[in-house]
Amino acid sequence: MQQVKTLSQNQYPVIYEDGKETAVVVDIKSFQQIQLILDNLLNREQEPEDAIVAEAHILWQRMIQKAQAEDRPSDWVAELYDL
Repeated sequence: MQQVKTLSQNQYPVIYEDGKETAVVVDIKSFQQIQLILDNLLNREQEPEDAIVAEAHILWQRMIQKAQAEDRPSDWVAELYDL
């Protein structure tokens, strides 16, 4: 994978209007890299890992609800020894 350097205002000429930074001039190659990165971010498909992480919270809540809803024996120690 190609490593892209972090963008910095020091790398490109800055345009000032009324003493305020308003724009940056970039070369075509840098613009194409920026465009590719932004397109990938905007058109990114959901990763399988994202779905697992999102569902893990729901599954954890359901497990807790089920455990809370179950009837617990009053003498769980005796039941454990009976096993």
